[in-house]
Amino acid sequence: MPRTFVLVVALIAGGTLTIGARQTRSAVDLTQAASGFQALFLHDECTGDYPPQPDTCLHKQLIEKSFTFGGSRDAIYDVRLRIRGIFEPTTIVDGETPYPDHPYFKIGGTVGTREWSAWHIQVSNPRQTYWLNHYPTVSHTIYAEDFEATIPVAGEAAVVVRVIDGNDRQIDNNKPGRPDRLRIIQDISTTPLPGQMLRLDVIQVAEASKR
Repeated sequence: MPRTFVLVVALIAGGTLTIGARQTRSAVDLTQAASGFQALFLHDECTGDYPPQPDTCLHKQLIEKSFTFGGSRDAIYDVRLRIRGIFEPTTIVDGETPYPDHPYFKIGGTVGTREWSAWHIQVSNPRQTYWLNHYPTVSHTIYAEDFEATIPVAGEAAVVVRVIDGNDRQIDNNKPGRPDRLRIIQDISTTPLPGQMLRLDVIQVAEASKR
């Protein structure tokens, strides 16, 4: 085999390996930028019984976790999340429902039923609120959701994952006797947990645009 051909092949191979390494590093960097979302668990625990409504429990009215998204402040990233929750319903007025198969995921709008827990992700840039438990009506029901959604997040944006409630009680997943109770989220617990909860995991991160 001519030495020139061998040299060209070696250079091509070397370039391919370099590009591959860069691509791998880029994927790792993007995943690291979204690491605040990864395996985020928010548990609205029961703090006591509420005898007038035995299938509910007392709880805190605000629980949240916050972090700063990584990446470049000049870029916006599409973050695809796996969202698993054990929630009671609330109703969001206005806003958009981008996924017909997952109408409980709503972008924008405001809480219409303030005495029910409202689970959501709030992003500072592009500024938006993503509601996770929107339903047409409220009821003493526990819903178990498992779906994926993509949200845009700018580099260095502030992110808050939060549940708020207008009163001090919530529907309790851990109360037996009803078909909607005693649900679990795999990777969290093999036995039902009291109260309500949310687990987020990152599926994919991609740079959407430069600003």
